[in-house]
Amino acid sequence: MRRILFTLLFILSVFNFSLLVEAEGIEDSRMVKSVTVVVKDQPALQDYKDLIPVEEGDPFSLYQISEIIKQVYRTGLFSDVRVMIEDISDVHLTFVLTKKLLLRNIEFENTFDLSPRKMKDSILSLDEGRLFSERDVQKAAEELHNFLANAGYFKAKIHVSTDIDNTASQSNVLFTVISANQYLVDSIVFKGDVVIEETRLKKAMQTRPGKPYAPAVLDEDIEKLKEIYKSLDYQQVKIGLKKEEFDEENSRVSLSISVVPMTRVELVVEGYNFPLNQLSPIWEASVFEEWGLAEGEAKILSYMRQKGFLFAQVDSSFDRNATVLRVYHKVIPGNRYRVGDPEFRGMSYLSVDRIKKDLGLTENFLFLNKTDKARLFDLVAEIESLYRTYGFSDARVDLFFERLDGKVKPVFNIEEESQNRIAKIEFQGNSLFTREDLIQQIRSSPDGPFYQPNVQKDRGLLETYYLNKGIRGTQIVTQAEVIEEGSYVLRFQIQEGNIVTIDKILLTGNDVTRKSTILRELTVKAGELAFFSSILETKRKLEGLGIFSEVHIEEIPLSDGKINLLIDVREGQRNYASLGLGVETEEKAQSFVIWNNAIRLRGTGELIRSNIFGAAHQLSLIGQLSLREQRAVLSWEQPYFFGIPLETYVNTWLESEERKSYGFTRRGFSLTTISPILKNPDMIFLVTLRYARTKLFRLSIPESSVDRQHFPYSTTAISGSLIWDGRDEPFNPERGHFLSSVIEWAYPLFNSESDFQKIFTKYQHYVPLIPKVMLSYTTRLGLGRGVIPIYERFFAGGSNSFRGEEFDELGPTDPDSLQPIGGKALILFTMELSFPLFPGVNDLYGAVFFDKGNVFAKRSLVRWKDLTDAVGFGLRYRTPFGPVRLELGWNLDAPQGEKKPIAFITIGNVF
Repeated sequence: MRRILFTLLFILSVFNFSLLVEAEGIEDSRMVKSVTVVVKDQPALQDYKDLIPVEEGDPFSLYQISEIIKQVYRTGLFSDVRVMIEDISDVHLTFVLTKKLLLRNIEFENTFDLSPRKMKDSILSLDEGRLFSERDVQKAAEELHNFLANAGYFKAKIHVSTDIDNTASQSNVLFTVISANQYLVDSIVFKGDVVIEETRLKKAMQTRPGKPYAPAVLDEDIEKLKEIYKSLDYQQVKIGLKKEEFDEENSRVSLSISVVPMTRVELVVEGYNFPLNQLSPIWEASVFEEWGLAEGEAKILSYMRQKGFLFAQVDSSFDRNATVLRVYHKVIPGNRYRVGDPEFRGMSYLSVDRIKKDLGLTENFLFLNKTDKARLFDLVAEIESLYRTYGFSDARVDLFFERLDGKVKPVFNIEEESQNRIAKIEFQGNSLFTREDLIQQIRSSPDGPFYQPNVQKDRGLLETYYLNKGIRGTQIVTQAEVIEEGSYVLRFQIQEGNIVTIDKILLTGNDVTRKSTILRELTVKAGELAFFSSILETKRKLEGLGIFSEVHIEEIPLSDGKINLLIDVREGQRNYASLGLGVETEEKAQSFVIWNNAIRLRGTGELIRSNIFGAAHQLSLIGQLSLREQRAVLSWEQPYFFGIPLETYVNTWLESEERKSYGFTRRGFSLTTISPILKNPDMIFLVTLRYARTKLFRLSIPESSVDRQHFPYSTTAISGSLIWDGRDEPFNPERGHFLSSVIEWAYPLFNSESDFQKIFTKYQHYVPLIPKVMLSYTTRLGLGRGVIPIYERFFAGGSNSFRGEEFDELGPTDPDSLQPIGGKALILFTMELSFPLFPGVNDLYGAVFFDKGNVFAKRSLVRWKDLTDAVGFGLRYRTPFGPVRLELGWNLDAPQGEKKPIAFITIGNVF
């Protein structure tokens, strides 16, 4: 058997391969005898083999191999692809693939006093979890070198070492700072027309003689100096480092700072006390005086209108000499008016309700007359723009005011003019779908309004429709032809693409995650049409598992209308730990100054291990320790319940808690499944099975049959919960609603003593009245029946329920001990108005509130007249975890002489 062994190395070059034998029309009759795919010197997994669409027995084609190489490179998974061709009569192909590496960790040694986190943030060329390359490592070393110099560590010598794990295709990078020079500031000299005393400037700086020199700190100092100059009307001042003189022998540096004051801009506003800091930014750059005057006038008029001076006038002028530019704004405020409800006149096509709805005025328009008066003048342009979307390209809107007794009514007079309409819609080139199918996908309609931007949106809708039907490569051109004035024929010229099916689905990047874990989330299958919407849903579901930092899905085109679907994932961190510390008062807080109270530490800790067994399971341990409560919860979370796509939580816990009239210890177990309702992620339904054994170690009220101390009471319960979260965000909501309702049935199973039923419903609504002013209200209703132990009853009182009483103290009490006993019925209403306090402090708010409610020992005792009222006010400071709240509340129904304010300090919203 005649055999000549040779090896051809193809370092992927698209242009080299495109000029090979078949491109010249030369035929090759050889057949492929075998195909081998090698990754990291090992036989490739099946997913990688599937990237190579050539099999034993196929005709040998250099052009096909060229296309395969291009295809493999397009996946973005490989840094090198080589093809070895052996034999002349029958061809043996070996594809050698070199996977790209992922960067797992960036670490540092000898960081001086610098934060490793800041050092890592200074590196932009490398990112943990991203692709790794040696070239990027060198760039990262330069970035770190520049960061160190900016922080005051000059001429740093950095050693970089990489630890490559070829098995996992990952790499670690270690930056070791071997040495660096530091310099002390010897002197600071100001150059130029300094104007201000140097002692004042130097006093404002952190960079001072005798201290280490750090360019980053000097940059901050220069910004401080600019603010000093701006406060003296030098709005255009230029300050910068002019020169650094390093004394290497003594490790000292002398600094020269250049100061060019530029033109001094004096701003004068007469006729009204207008805040000048709103005008100063206009003149910080060199601008045309006329433009600056116009901008200043616009700001002043907007401000005056907001204050109710709707007809204010501003006369502006300036004069200049060699060093000073004086800008004058003379304000004629006129009368201040209250604004009545606006009126719209002259329109016939659009109704008032439609105008308000389309412009987003339905929620806050009634409050426009109080604080958003400036928008009245902007509404003219907004209404004209709205009419253009309905085809009225020449619509005009005029605003005038009708005055009456210190009050004005804004009137918008609308001249609609003629409407541009669509006489006919034509589709050309469509064979896969009927005209009726296509016209249902677009917003434009025959005899509907014509608006060119809507036509462009229609084209996008049609392109998406074709993609979602498994068709790729569709091109659509729109054309609007005038057949008579105001009448258009709308044409969509469609060049339909190819129907595409999914040949194979390839998975990469899942080093820990099981293949089956990914496959069960797929909403696409091999052999089916490549519905684009299904591919996007697959991506959403994989991201929803919470175990991947990135999910990429790429379509790799094959011949004959087929694609391979490549799903490339990046696995996220699997371990997470957190620790939180706080303080609490040992007794009732006596002062808002926290250290004036008897305080002790409280803390929480959390350990999480995710993606256990590569199945997207998660195990967490949460601990809480404080004076009044200790808790440990072990939780297991998984996305499926016996193969059914239901989020499932298994919890077991130990806890001990001190309440007002009792203390208890409890251990228990629960199983919870969660499912969205009607595929709406904002609406979920929960079912929970719970078993718990509770022991009272303290009881300050007489014992009942189920409240005996030291008697373990067992509860077996099933509950169903409905949660509908329509808030714009959970921690600091500004609009929307929240509804939760829980029905629980505790039944005497497994020798448990429990035999009661409870229902608890809460509804919250957040209504923005005007910008940054919000009204919120909460309604809570709880009902119970049966023999309910004290720790399962309803209680109220405290910062998160009724702020006219201390924690748990609202409702019935024991006549002897005067301790709260809880009840079987609860009604609570809470209403709160929050508003900003200072214009420059965005996160600080004031609030006033009204609470009404009570707890009743029995359902039969519920009476509206027995509800208790409380009022109060407080401060709110918003944080990412909810507002920090300082509040004072008064119980209006407290006995005479006991109506004292109760202080609360809390973080989080009123639940």
